[in-house]
Amino acid sequence: MKTSPRWWILAALVAVFLVNLPLAHGWWTNHKLDVDGLETTVTVTDARAVERSGATRYYVTWHYADEEEPEYSSEVTRAGYEQARSTDELRVEYLPGNRADNRAVEHTGSSTVAWVITLGADAMILVMLGLMFWVRRTQRFELLALADVVRCKPPETVQELGGDIVLVRGEVAEISDGHLVLTCQGQRIEVDLGPFENPIGHQQYAEVRGRRLSRRRT
Repeated sequence: MKTSPRWWILAALVAVFLVNLPLAHGWWTNHKLDVDGLETTVTVTDARAVERSGATRYYVTWHYADEEEPEYSSEVTRAGYEQARSTDELRVEYLPGNRADNRAVEHTGSSTVAWVITLGADAMILVMLGLMFWVRRTQRFELLALADVVRCKPPETVQELGGDIVLVRGEVAEISDGHLVLTCQGQRIEVDLGPFENPIGHQQYAEVRGRRLSRRRT
């Protein structure tokens, strides 16, 4: 059973949404913290400096005054790290009513790595979608109808009858005067109806018997 191009587009949009969701959520949270954030002092339980690719990054683990709440970890600037190390305290911002949305006052800003990874994933999805449409566009041939179009049921099929005569069963994708396009097993089959009739509507299954005009068109 073939997959409709509409489902491929929907799948690609869902993938783009999921890939960009963490970055979008982070941006929105930072925006809300800029507008509505409250500040408080929290208790530091751990502070670490980590060497990565010749650069030092600083991380602090902390909790609010209520120790029953979970611990959080934040990447901070060197100044925030030194404050946490020397005082066991850190200034953080949080959203009223949802203290799980928070950040250190001495935060490092947006992660360049996160942007690079997200944009790279978006580019890969777009390339894959473009290749899919290119393949679908090139996988096509034309028929000159030899009889009226008739209604049929799945499955889709392309049956060679010999002498360039082909029997096609597929879904009607496009209809115009004297012309019909079927989708069948991932291919677009263009039908020149000539003097013959097509009584079948869009997104219905139709059977066409015709003479193949071309095997592949770019």
